[in-house]
Amino acid sequence: MSDKPVVVTDEDNGPGIVKWVIIALGALAVVIVLSLVVAILGGISGSDGVAAAFRILRDFFIIVLALQGILISVALIVLILQLSALINLLRSEIKPIIDETRQTLTTVRGTAQFVSQNVAEPVIKVSAAVAGARAFLGELAGIRRNVTGDRTRTNGRR
Repeated sequence: MSDKPVVVTDEDNGPGIVKWVIIALGALAVVIVLSLVVAILGGISGSDGVAAAFRILRDFFIIVLALQGILISVALIVLILQLSALINLLRSEIKPIIDETRQTLTTVRGTAQFVSQNVAEPVIKVSAAVAGARAFLGELAGIRRNVTGDRTRTNGRR
């Protein structure tokens, strides 16, 4: 015997759901084929017993289909009620959230305009004035150098 642990996988547990579905469909096909063979043989022989059995089977399936129709109707009613609850939820919960978001966006837009007009615009104007004054003073210094003849900063030009 080995000391290795035994690993159990899904394959070791037997056939999967797909295998059972295939077996069930095969069994249903066999039952349908056998029923048709019995019906054909009963029709050919003219047996009243087979005809009575198939009438009972027919009535049974009619009842099953009626119950299925009722079940589907109940499911549709439940679906409509759930849809109504969802619409109510959207109206009562989601719409106020959207309205609050709109108000927040309006407030943010107003705040951005206020900051732009009262903070950013004056800073930009002062910065532009300082840059203009600096350029003006630079030009004055350049004129002064040219007038006095100071050619130490000519960048290699004569």
